[in-house]
Amino acid sequence: MVKVSACIEMIYTEYPFLDRIRKAADQGFDAVEFWNWDNKDLPAIKAAVAECGIGIAAFQSNLGGTLIHPDHREKFIAGIQKSLEQAREMGSPALFLLTDELGEDRSVRFQFPELTPEEKYSSVLAGLKALAPLAEKAGVTLVLEPLNTHVDHAGYYLNHAEAGFQLIRAVGSPRIRLLYDIYHMQVMEGNLISTLTGNLDVIGHVHVADVPGRHQPGTGEINYPRVFKALQDAGFEGFVGLEYSPTIPSEQAAAETLAMLRG
Repeated sequence: MVKVSACIEMIYTEYPFLDRIRKAADQGFDAVEFWNWDNKDLPAIKAAVAECGIGIAAFQSNLGGTLIHPDHREKFIAGIQKSLEQAREMGSPALFLLTDELGEDRSVRFQFPELTPEEKYSSVLAGLKALAPLAEKAGVTLVLEPLNTHVDHAGYYLNHAEAGFQLIRAVGSPRIRLLYDIYHMQVMEGNLISTLTGNLDVIGHVHVADVPGRHQPGTGEINYPRVFKALQDAGFEGFVGLEYSPTIPSEQAAAETLAMLRG
């Protein structure tokens, strides 16, 4: 059975942050997720999820630096180690992992044009291999996320799913998996259902939003009922996270997506 989480950075933004946890619990979500942890009151979040009887699916692991430049690796891994410790403390089974450092406006901060594609790939792979034993020891899964470069994150390194699958399989750790964001990958490449169902062995988390606009399913071009049914039929047991900006009140959008997802 697919588990469903609400990204409270984008859904329920009509309400104060901690109140969004209660909203998600009241609507029947299995968990919530959020982005950066280092700018949040984690003890308050932990108390709120315990009170509401809801889980934390994942949050962001990146604390600066990139995977694509070898000179960043030591600092980058030290930041991820801090995040792994926080994930254990918060009871979160997973952390989102980006190849690049994003600024406050979510743009990519460093491009490194002096590095060849082969050098960048080798650096990312070496970084993931170094992170794998740390994640395994913590019992937390790092889910590596490809992002689109056409609309939202120009210059981001990992912008296609296949490259991500190759990296995950090359690492060979059960604690390094791919975050397949349906919105980002529809922008970049399409072919959603066969890509998802053909690679569930390395997909640890799925994100949901429609194209164009990154709004709730039903507002754009993606046939989400078919995508959701394919995921269910294929036996995906990870979290499907609703990470979209609703065009209608959050409760209405969330209810419609949950009904679509759960049939």
